[in-house]
Amino acid sequence: MIKAIVVDDEVKNREGLSKMISQFCHDVDAVGEAESVDAAIELIDEHNPELVFLDIEMPEKNGFALLEHY
Repeated sequence: MIKAIVVDDEVKNREGLSKMISQFCHDVDAVGEAESVDAAIELIDEHNPELVFLDIEMPEKNGFALLEHY
């Protein structure tokens, strides 16, 4: 099973993608959702996912800031 997290500042996008993952990607487990880069860092450190679905345009810090963190 591939562990994944979904990072997006818009709730509908996070929920929609998580729902599609559970319906269509049976080998992917969305273990968490984050609404910001800082929340994503905490989730990544906690769950050590193999896959991150990452929105680029977010308030405060964008998706590239998350990539630069690691």
